[in-house]
Amino acid sequence: MNRTAYLFAFVAIIVAAGVLRTVEYAPGVSLHRPLENLPLQFSVWRGQTGYLTPDVLAVLRADDYLLRRYEDTTGHALWLYVAYYSSQPPDTRLHSPAVCLPGAGWYIAQSGLERISLPGRTVTVNRNLIQKGGDQQVVLYWYQMQGAVAAKELQAVGLLAWVSLTQHRSDEALVRVNAPLAGGLEETVARETAFVRAVFPRFNSLLPQ
Repeated sequence: MNRTAYLFAFVAIIVAAGVLRTVEYAPGVSLHRPLENLPLQFSVWRGQTGYLTPDVLAVLRADDYLLRRYEDTTGHALWLYVAYYSSQPPDTRLHSPAVCLPGAGWYIAQSGLERISLPGRTVTVNRNLIQKGGDQQVVLYWYQMQGAVAAKELQAVGLLAWVSLTQHRSDEALVRVNAPLAGGLEETVARETAFVRAVFPRFNSLLPQ
């Protein structure tokens, strides 16, 4: 990610905080079921749950989260991270990967959007190639509210503000899928999008609509 794009993401988050300050505080909305109920095994994927450290959890302040490593039958692995916020105070919002990844020492070498076809709909998510030292990964992520998917920060903030004003809700989930670069960029993205197609319908039984 170049300096201009990074600054734009940072400014967007500042603007977001300003917009949300004008919105009435909304009560929390519970998950249908805890995120740990996402199946460990589905399609060609087999998962193993991971856990964040207490100091990281203290910073995230999510109401629930899921961190899981999935591996397909060919031995390719990826990580799924879902953070859920049942309600967000007007002066705060969940942590954006556009800021957190550089903060963790990752350089965003490429950033763009990826359209993923799902049964009955197509969603657009963020697609980033990141690197730190000799490690390269491809990250897909998006914001999800009541079944709606938003990729860019301002799009997510606009949707959140609208839902807060009209429905008095501010629940939101961040979904992130990252995988080591293996077999080239497009091959890695294809593997991740196949995973998203398999896992996305299963969010319906967990995240509130």
